[in-house]
Amino acid sequence: MWDNRVKRVILITVLSIIGLAALIYEYGVIVSYKYYAPGTKINGHYVGAKDIDYADSLLYENPNDYSLTIKFREDTNTMSGHDIDLKYSFREDLEKIKNDQNPFLWPMSFFASEYKIEKKISYDHSKVVAFMEGLDSMQEKNMRKPKNPTIEQAEDGTVSAIPQDSGTVIEDTDAVIETVEKAVMDETKEIDVDAEGFYKISVYTVDSPKVQRCVDYCNKIASLDITYTYADTDISFTPQELFGTITISENYDAAVNMNSVVTMLMNFANLHDTYTKQRKFKTHNHNYITITNSDYGWELDQEAEATALFADLMHMRDAKRVPEFIHSGFTYDKKCDDIGGFYAEVDLDNQMMYLYKNHNLVLSSDVVTGCINQGHGTPPGIYDVDYKASPAVLKGEDYESKVTYWMPFNGGIGFHDATWRGSFGGDIYVWGGSHGCVNMPYYNAEELFYEVEEGMPVIVY
Repeated sequence: MWDNRVKRVILITVLSIIGLAALIYEYGVIVSYKYYAPGTKINGHYVGAKDIDYADSLLYENPNDYSLTIKFREDTNTMSGHDIDLKYSFREDLEKIKNDQNPFLWPMSFFASEYKIEKKISYDHSKVVAFMEGLDSMQEKNMRKPKNPTIEQAEDGTVSAIPQDSGTVIEDTDAVIETVEKAVMDETKEIDVDAEGFYKISVYTVDSPKVQRCVDYCNKIASLDITYTYADTDISFTPQELFGTITISENYDAAVNMNSVVTMLMNFANLHDTYTKQRKFKTHNHNYITITNSDYGWELDQEAEATALFADLMHMRDAKRVPEFIHSGFTYDKKCDDIGGFYAEVDLDNQMMYLYKNHNLVLSSDVVTGCINQGHGTPPGIYDVDYKASPAVLKGEDYESKVTYWMPFNGGIGFHDATWRGSFGGDIYVWGGSHGCVNMPYYNAEELFYEVEEGMPVIVY
């Protein structure tokens, strides 16, 4: 049994503890009426026995530190918190926490979860509107309309759709302002007006099905193999020439245009035809002369070929053929040389003729050409052998001559033997020349007759 003294000590101790606890509790109640209950934590900060102002100062964030970057297609702008009177406040939630605490239950705060609160954000809407409307990119006068893609051809002949100016038209500026305000409320640091989809787009883009169909059609036309044969030389239309025949509407409807085909053929003929064109010619003595009078060469029948070529293009079919010609030459190469190495040459001043085969001289002969004194001079120019006949009778207004070898190249003018002459060359042609033909000794005329071919060029100078 404990004695009385021990009991008294225990009683005093218990009563002291109870008294102390009561005092602490009473102090906590008194404190909790004015301040946060001891043990209170808000957003990681201990605010027990502290007032609302103290807690507010701990959580304070400077709204002027906030800025929003607004990216447009052609410029970037920054809006600060100061520009729009941005304000942050935790006060409302801090007061609610304080008011919800029961002072008599303050010990429970030591066991309660930490409070998590969000700041309240406010700003001046009119200042946001004024700021945004003041930006160059938001003003209608500065906006450019978007352009549709163009259909273009690269150097390699490939056709593709090329994007053009995307423009800077913002169709709904109010929606942009709403997005900016939402960004402010969400404390977003940057918005991209283009990525948000506010810009007006062109009616067609490079990926539009109609644009792609147009590109496919153009590539099919441009890649066709259409080849004309001039003599032994093949000449193909380039992808650029074929693409040029296509007309493309604003809605990307593409079709071969007959007028464009006619224009293409005209340009093709101007480039490749030789009929009536001046030529540089290297004579037997290696001098270069210009031949201006031409009744020889190649001349495309553009009207006939326009119809045929238009049909080829419309049906998207390759074609290789000898085209329709109004005039045909004897030979042709990639350099538009239609004389080649097989031709006859008549030198009027020196009264000589030369026959070349494979660029080699195979025959030279003195000749007598048209009489100058009587106005029958042999016309200079380039011609071709029309045909050859043996024998033949040459007839004029005041003559009729039988010859063995006749090779006309300019209407009634041609090479032939002249057995009635005793000599050739020199200046006989001045007073005693022919009616325009090229008179030759019999055996030379015979050799020439068996060497020449119809269509062979004859150059007279």
